[in-house]
Amino acid sequence: MRIKIHFRKNLMMSPEKLASQCGHVAKEIGRMMASNARADKIIVLGVSDSKYRKLCEEFQREGILWYEQVDSGLTEVIAGTSTAFGYVEEM
Repeated sequence: MRIKIHFRKNLMMSPEKLASQCGHVAKEIGRMMASNARADKIIVLGVSDSKYRKLCEEFQREGILWYEQVDSGLTEVIAGTSTAFGYVEEM
């Protein structure tokens, strides 16, 4: 499967924080669907806040299976901040 992850680039997360947030998303998507870690492809894209919100609203409206990572606020962003989301892209 091909997992597509979008992150909010305006949050200016450090590379380590960004990797952690995207890792959480990929892990949860893998739990939600039959996954083969060796065969899966992961694409990570930075998007603006407006594009991020637009995609989230579209996925909710269309009932697409997706996962949104909300941070607990222990390091770089405020608690409750949505940092990244992912879904399985149809191939």
